[in-house]
Amino acid sequence: MPFKNAIAITIDNNYVQHACVMLSSLNAHIKDDANIYCIYSDLNETNRKRIASEVENTKLNIRFIEFNTAVLPNLPIKPNDHVSASAFLRIWLPNLFKDLDQILFMDPDIVINGDITPLLNLTIKDYPLAAVPDIGMSAQKKTRLGIPPGAPYFNSGIMVLNLAYFREHRLTEKISQFIAEHPDLCEFWDQDAINAVVKGNFHILDYRYNVQTGFYEIGKDDTLVQKALADPLIIHYTGGGYCKPWFYHNLHPLKNLYYKYLKLTSFKGYYPPDIPRSWFVFRKLKFMLLYK
Repeated sequence: MPFKNAIAITIDNNYVQHACVMLSSLNAHIKDDANIYCIYSDLNETNRKRIASEVENTKLNIRFIEFNTAVLPNLPIKPNDHVSASAFLRIWLPNLFKDLDQILFMDPDIVINGDITPLLNLTIKDYPLAAVPDIGMSAQKKTRLGIPPGAPYFNSGIMVLNLAYFREHRLTEKISQFIAEHPDLCEFWDQDAINAVVKGNFHILDYRYNVQTGFYEIGKDDTLVQKALADPLIIHYTGGGYCKPWFYHNLHPLKNLYYKYLKLTSFKGYYPPDIPRSWFVFRKLKFMLLYK
């Protein structure tokens, strides 16, 4: 399979529905055929077949690649965290795709809302990756991670990865070592570790390619944030718990887009698990009217 419009995602059995929604939105907006590489360590055959059936007869060609977790260090994941080991697999993409110099990585908790062809065509040579800053990260946290004063910290949910640069500078090994030696500093898991190693040396993408939930809460006086909010190309439902649109109590202003593309998948009969038990029929009807 040729490496054209190569996109990598990492998922497990808990994120199958959300990955299908993301792929549905991607197919609705992508201009040319794309190769989707689904990296997994905990994804059963039933779910692999379900995902494959969702993209059948679309512009998306999917390939599943099982990851050998034996290479992973002890991961700093706490019992109540909303991530699993799958979040860390992206660090090893340079080793999985040795014949590829670059790939677009995307988290499954996103919705594509426009043409991302420029993102797929972007070439980065002098940086390890391209990403959108996380504008809410404190200076104190960045200092703890060894990021120089004034240097940006990025969100790792959408990244153009320069795999050749990673291999040349052995960044995968350095990131893995950081996780093993400083698990207490990996509050945001692999994202903190990658930022600690990259130290602000990344190409800054147009903010529209990763409109994080925090953009709606802070930074509205920032011109780049205002532009992104006015015309978001990728909506990233960052955070845990009710920050995700598949919960009834989620208040994200673009929550409806998740359900717009959910209706195009085999999960279209889904109802949030947190619809209150009292007034259940009324709540379910309201949900149907608003999002279905």
